[in-house]
Amino acid sequence: MVSEEKKELSNLMEKKYKLVPPDGGWGYLVAISAIISFSTTTAFGGCFGMMYDDFISSVSLNSASVTLLMGIFSASVALAGFFTSALLNIMSMRKLAFVSSLIFACGTLGTVIMTTPIMFFLTAGMCQGAGLGVMFNLSCTIVNEYFIEKRVLVMSFVQTATGVIAMIAPIFVKWSLENYGSKGTLLLIGGISLNIFVAVLLMQPVQWHMKKVPIEATEKTELNNLLEVEANKEDRAETPILKLSDLTDLEGTTTKETLDKYFDIPEKGKKKGGLRKAIESVIDTSLIKTFLFSCSSFGPALSIAADGIYIVMVPPCLYSMGWSQESVAMAITLYGFGDLATRVLFTGISKWMYKIGIQKIYVIGVAIAVLSRIGMIWSNSQIVILVYFTFMGMAHCSIAVLSPLVIAEAVPPEKFTSAMGFYLLLFGVLSMSIGPAVGAIRDITNSYASAFYALISLYALICVLWPIEMIIKSRKQRKRVEKEDYGSSELKKELK
Repeated sequence: MVSEEKKELSNLMEKKYKLVPPDGGWGYLVAISAIISFSTTTAFGGCFGMMYDDFISSVSLNSASVTLLMGIFSASVALAGFFTSALLNIMSMRKLAFVSSLIFACGTLGTVIMTTPIMFFLTAGMCQGAGLGVMFNLSCTIVNEYFIEKRVLVMSFVQTATGVIAMIAPIFVKWSLENYGSKGTLLLIGGISLNIFVAVLLMQPVQWHMKKVPIEATEKTELNNLLEVEANKEDRAETPILKLSDLTDLEGTTTKETLDKYFDIPEKGKKKGGLRKAIESVIDTSLIKTFLFSCSSFGPALSIAADGIYIVMVPPCLYSMGWSQESVAMAITLYGFGDLATRVLFTGISKWMYKIGIQKIYVIGVAIAVLSRIGMIWSNSQIVILVYFTFMGMAHCSIAVLSPLVIAEAVPPEKFTSAMGFYLLLFGVLSMSIGPAVGAIRDITNSYASAFYALISLYALICVLWPIEMIIKSRKQRKRVEKEDYGSSELKKELK
C-alpha cells in the first residue's frame, strides 16, 4: 500500500509548477490594510488621558478605577488574541475580521454615549480590547502569509507608517478638543475607526493570489531521490530487534506485557478523552512544548510588557526630578523620534536583516534598552538623559516591530495565528502581574529608580537566556545536519 507521503510526492512530480505566496501584487494592498488596522486600533492609545479626561472628572473616577480599566483592556486583548485561532475553525478570516471590527467600532462609538463607569469599562475596556486582540493577530497573520522574502521590508514599512500616524494623533486630538470638545472628539475618533472595515475588505485570502513558479530541475531530482527513499523504506523489514541480554527479563511476564514493553505496539481504536479533545479544538497543544516555553515566545511578551510599564512611569519620574513640562515633552518626542528613525532604518536594511538573524537583532535591541535605562538612572545631566531617551526609542522599535517576525521565524506558517495567540496571552498575563508588582516596589521604596531596576532586570534576563538558547539550538541543528548527511551518504551506498 502506497503511503500518503509518497502520493503527495508523486503528485508534485507530475506538476510542472508549484504555488507560492505572491510577495507583492495584492500583498501590497494587504500591507495597506494592516496599516489601516494598526492605526485605527492603536494610534490613539497614547491620547487616553486627553480623550477621557472630562468623563473621568465628571464621574469622579479615581486612579484605582483607571488602573482597573487598563487591566480589563489588557485581559480582553490577551484572551481575544489567544482564541483567534480557535475562532478561525468556526468562520473564515474575513468574517472573523468583520465581526471583530464591528465589536471595536461599537466600543469606540459607545464612548460617545457612555454615562457611567460600567459603560466605560464595557466600551473602552472590553469591546475595544477584544476587537484589537483579534485584528492585531489577523493583520500580522495575513501579512506573514502574503510575504516571505519581503516580509521584513513590508512589516517595517507597515510599522513605520503606523508610527507616523501615531505621532500625528496627539496633534489631531488637541486640535479637535479645542474646536469640538470632548464628545465631538470621541465622535470623530469613532468615525475614523470605521475605516477598519476598509481593511477587512482588502484582506483577501492568500489562496486567491498564489503565484505559479516552475519547478527547477534540481528540485525534481530531489523529489526523485525522496521517492526512491520511500520505495526503499517499503522494501525493508522494520522488525524490532530484541537483545539476548533482555531475554532474562521475560520470565514471569505475560505475552501482552512483553510485547508492549519491547515492541511499542499502538493500541487500535484508542480515542482521545472528551476533555483533551475539547482542549485541542481550542488551542494548538503542540506549540506548548515547542514554542510557549521558548525565548521566541516569552522574550517578546516580557519585553513589550516591561516596555509599556516603563513608558507609563517615566513622565511622573521626570516631574519628580524637577523637569518642566516642556522638557518632559521633549524627552517623549525624542523617544518617538528614535522609534521612527529605527523603523525607517529597518525598511532600508531589510535585505540584510535575515542574513544577520531576526532574533539576534531583537536581542541587540533589548540590550540597548538595558544600557539606555541604566544610563538614564546614573546620569545627572538633562542633555545626556535626553540622548538616552533617543536610544530607548530605538530599543522600543526593535521590541515592537520585530516581535511578529521573531514568531514567524520560530513556527511553521500554518501555526502562526496560534503562536500569536500564545504571545498575546503571555503579554496580557505578564502586563497584569508585573505592573502591580513594579508599582508596589515604587510605593514601598518611594523610589522610581528601584522600580526601574526591577524592569531592567527583566530585560537583562532576556539578554542572558536568549543567546544561550540560540547557542544550544545551533549546536543541535549542526548535529542533526551532520547525522542527516551521514545517513544520506550511507543510503546512496546502499542504492548503488
